[in-house]
Amino acid sequence: MRYTSYIGPCGVRVEHRSNARKYHPCPKCGKKGRRVRIVERTITHIAPGQKALIEARMGVYRCGCACCKYFQAEIAGVPPKGLYSLEIRNVVANSLIRDRLPTRKVQARMLEDYQIKLSLGFIYDCFTWAFEQINSQERRRWCLENFSGVLCIDEVHDGKRVILYATDPLSDFTVHFAINCVNDQDHMNAFLEELKSLGFHPQVVITDGSPLYKDALVEIWKGVQHQLCLFHVFKEVNSLVLDAFRKIRNRIKRQGNKGCKRKPGRPSHAAKQQRQRRATMSKKEQAAFLWDHQYLIVRKSQSLTQEDWKILDQMYQIAPEIRTLREFTQGFYRIFERGLTPAQAAARRRHFVNRKEFQANPILVKAMGKIRKERFKKMIVFMRHGQDAQRTSNHVERNNRSFRMLQKTRYKRRTDRTIRMAIELDLFERMLQHPLFKPSNVIELSDYRKPPGDRFLLAACVNNE
Repeated sequence: MRYTSYIGPCGVRVEHRSNARKYHPCPKCGKKGRRVRIVERTITHIAPGQKALIEARMGVYRCGCACCKYFQAEIAGVPPKGLYSLEIRNVVANSLIRDRLPTRKVQARMLEDYQIKLSLGFIYDCFTWAFEQINSQERRRWCLENFSGVLCIDEVHDGKRVILYATDPLSDFTVHFAINCVNDQDHMNAFLEELKSLGFHPQVVITDGSPLYKDALVEIWKGVQHQLCLFHVFKEVNSLVLDAFRKIRNRIKRQGNKGCKRKPGRPSHAAKQQRQRRATMSKKEQAAFLWDHQYLIVRKSQSLTQEDWKILDQMYQIAPEIRTLREFTQGFYRIFERGLTPAQAAARRRHFVNRKEFQANPILVKAMGKIRKERFKKMIVFMRHGQDAQRTSNHVERNNRSFRMLQKTRYKRRTDRTIRMAIELDLFERMLQHPLFKPSNVIELSDYRKPPGDRFLLAACVNNE
């Protein structure tokens, strides 16, 4: 293959590529065929800031074997058919998948950077072409080789669809996904069975409090340890504590409505001065003050500033029962501190649920029901696995947000096929950027000159080469 280039008329960069030897091996059997003619094609190419063309000369050969009668020689970067080079397809695919641009902005980028006007149909075709170039089975094998033994499982809703995700929080990648029409027990069991059939046998599975995981995990993976996400548990408990706090605040606000109503009209200057001299706040002002600082009730002590502690003291003076709510949340956090053994955590729990001031509040009793014995055992699984053990499903939650951002830029992806293709391409691109990925396993296009930063798809496992 020969590569020569020059600047043609109107500043167009023209590059010559040739592959027209007298004999060329058959792409199927390897037996050499004799050239019968030469085909010349002109296709649009990429050159930063200017127009570019490729003048390609390809030989057509007749093979003596039975697999094919005629075949055409291949030139790296030049498709067998079409008006655009593979580099243009690669840049468009990177813009759609890696940069997550809408199709209209991809059109604008190609016109501005490379002076190439592309149709929407060609951009959609590049998206499909990119999916055909990757090897999803290779990505799954890579996930299995680097699997840490810990799974996070959760679902994300997209209109009428439910996408189930399983991620590895320690190795930091997405293991598998499935697109379903509903989120029920049958579809969840099928997803877990599919994970098992792919060879994944986790030691620990982290989920939220959904009942779909309660028995399915143990039935499919014998001896697996089920860790409930503590983030969701804290969120449920703090919501109940704030409900109790709002009852206190509403009671104080109602007390401010007592007494004779003030006559309409502006208060006199003397009344304003008397109000300013008054040392204490009115009941309505107290209720507003509590409402503005309710977040301090559930915030951890190590996150409070000196000013926050002063505000808390004022809140305790307004309503002393707020101190009980604050002690409840801090005691709840201490049960799940890192560095404890399961026995120490169980002892703290027993002391916590038996405190009389907590038992006297019905809402706090309901909150303590979130850590009943059979459920509490699933919350402290992480304590058996050292300091680096995961105790939340935040990793898969971040993965769900990544999917929502992927969908946000492309509202026309509303079929299962296009959504599956987009997710597979996104996961493949993230695999190529992962520290555990070894580039030695990648099939490089040695004759294909790629500009820096646009090597996501064609530098990867290309099936056609």
